Amino acid sequence: MNVARKVLDGFLTESGVISHRPTTTFLKTKKANTFIVFNTIFGSLGNFIILLLFVLFEKRIEVHSMLMRLLYSRYFMFGLAISIVLSFSAPMVVGSLNSETSLPTSSPIYFLNQENATFVFLLTSTEIVRGESDLIIGIQFTYENGTFITDSDIYFNITNPSAELVFERSLLVNTTELFNETVIWSTFNSQPDGNYSVVAVANSTTTDHYIIKRSFNLNILPSGRVRMFFPSNPAYIQHSQSNDVRCLITNIGGETVTNVTVTNQFDKTGTQGSVIISHSILDIALTEGTTYEGFISFYPDTYLYQKYSFSISYRTIAEPEIELILSSDPIEIIVPPDILVDSYFLPENVTMGRQYSMTFDVRNNQSEALNIVPHIECNNILFSESISESIVVSPGIHHFSLTGDPQEEGNVFLWFWVELEWETIAETKWYSTILPSVIHPILIIPKDDGIDIFNPIVIYGIILGMVLLSVAYFSRDIVTNIAKRGRVASESAFAEASYPLDAVILDGSNIAWEEKNLADKPKISNVEAMINRLSRANFAKIITVADAALRYQIDNQKRLDRLVKEGAVKMLPARVDGDKFILRLAEEENAMIVSNDMFKEFRETAPWIDQRRIPYTILDDEVYLHPTSAKLTSRDLSEEEENESEFI
Repeated sequence: MNVARKVLDGFLTESGVISHRPTTTFLKTKKANTFIVFNTIFGSLGNFIILLLFVLFEKRIEVHSMLMRLLYSRYFMFGLAISIVLSFSAPMVVGSLNSETSLPTSSPIYFLNQENATFVFLLTSTEIVRGESDLIIGIQFTYENGTFITDSDIYFNITNPSAELVFERSLLVNTTELFNETVIWSTFNSQPDGNYSVVAVANSTTTDHYIIKRSFNLNILPSGRVRMFFPSNPAYIQHSQSNDVRCLITNIGGETVTNVTVTNQFDKTGTQGSVIISHSILDIALTEGTTYEGFISFYPDTYLYQKYSFSISYRTIAEPEIELILSSDPIEIIVPPDILVDSYFLPENVTMGRQYSMTFDVRNNQSEALNIVPHIECNNILFSESISESIVVSPGIHHFSLTGDPQEEGNVFLWFWVELEWETIAETKWYSTILPSVIHPILIIPKDDGIDIFNPIVIYGIILGMVLLSVAYFSRDIVTNIAKRGRVASESAFAEASYPLDAVILDGSNIAWEEKNLADKPKISNVEAMINRLSRANFAKIITVADAALRYQIDNQKRLDRLVKEGAVKMLPARVDGDKFILRLAEEENAMIVSNDMFKEFRETAPWIDQRRIPYTILDDEVYLHPTSAKLTSRDLSEEEENESEFI
């Protein structure tokens, strides 16, 4: 989809700052909602079909009851709710993700939000002299609140009084500060004097176009004057051979000059090493605005970094008897050692909250160690390691890694270059480039807090997840039914002991301690298994009593508290004799007692203990009940009904 961006006319101030408030554009599509609704419907139907197969497999459960249980299943309703929530949130999630990509985009779902911006474009001087002055331009392009524009693009050009193009340049902005851009003096060689126009355009995908016009006057010296410079500066040459370096001599004044001659070198600085210099630039005449092209030969004996200036003499037509002497622009001569950046890796996409690494390999083929300085500049990315500091590289191949931490999402540009550090004779530091600046775009995407619903893997993952949840829920029933049938078959094959009373008291503490866990603590699962087992033994009333200390000894306090809250377990107060209370309660309720405690100290006051106490065994969470030690007779039962025993 093509996005048409409207160019608005801004207000141009005297300070060269242009700003206005563009309209906000919001685009969206209904395709996401439609797709997700169908996904939800068919996903739910798929769940019902899969579960129906399990219903048919488990023949002992009726189809109608199984479907009813499905509708009331907490797992199914939870999964369905998640699917519906994702359905309605899909357009927002997808829009948020796609808004991070470069605009315009071919995606049918995206958001374009134009924001206010400020563009500053200033000339430091409105009067320059041809051949002497550089044109320096101050530039700043930010959002109105001063924050960084990730994909800003600035273009400007210069035209002469005849409206002919003299200079043009495009550049990317990598800072929120005001920075300088220089148009060197040689740009205006042979150009006439007069008024020159400068037109600048600033643009980005999140702002409108901004246009600023500026002008300056170019002046020419009335008398003849020469200037010598080197177009390729610094000049990279080879050692142990002759290297011709191109030089230009321009008459920047308003009259002819004669006898232009380059004499010996005027100044030399830099590192150690000798260089043989020769040339043949003698007695040249130059009219106004013309340029002579010549060569100076350099023959170095080793790798080095040196800077030279040459003296140049000339005469003017107005005063031919006077010899004028000037110094040339300096020329940097670099004989690079055999060291290079073999390879480097810069990521294209990074995620907020996740660190990433950029790596580069350096090969030093010299027989001695050299110093390099890596440079990284990138807005919205913080590097943990120290950068722009000297690193000693010994002979061989070395691998370096820098870790970046994204600070703000959006499109950013990373500037990466590597320099070689030189130690001069004057013990100062000079630097030359071994890897030119690499401008690399990086997309910082937000944290993956949402789910891309349009990804087929996610779609089928949601459906499969709901199916698995439902299968897990109903497979529990299937396994439980199979185990139940096994227990029923076992119990029918071996007759279980019968008990004369229909009420039972469980000694909860004794049961919990019967089988301890690996940490030597009583198990709450023993109590739960015993309650479940007795519920199948036709007891009309089941009461579980536990000592107060058990709560602090049990392996799972929460499960015990839940049983207490549900009324399945009665906790005795502190300092209450649990055994005495159990016997008293059994007497009052006319109930059996499940315990492996022999109650020896109460035999005289409760001679019926052996007739009512049901011993048990717990093996692998399975409970086995045993017959009592003696059976009650009808006479015993009548006597107990008439005479109540008291326990002091």
